[in-house]
Amino acid sequence: MPKWIITAHTFDPPPAMRTVSNIEVNEAEALKELDVVVSTYNPDIMKNVNRREIYRYSERQYFVRIHGSWNIVEYFIQLGELIADSE
Repeated sequence: MPKWIITAHTFDPPPAMRTVSNIEVNEAEALKELDVVVSTYNPDIMKNVNRREIYRYSERQYFVRIHGSWNIVEYFIQLGELIADSE
């Protein structure tokens, strides 16, 4: 079974990459998980989310802009497949 990682990259200072999910499923299930993350990911705005803009770059890459009451945060969310693992 393939291994997948979903990451979210922030652009606000300081820029950072967060691992959102590590999963071991087939590609279709990994894409479903990515859709869930893109639609729900929000670690920074704890109260009212007024608007969520989702831009699709590819089947595995999205840009998400979330508008809160007082601020706007942006994430680049992507799905990657593990292709090599040497121990």
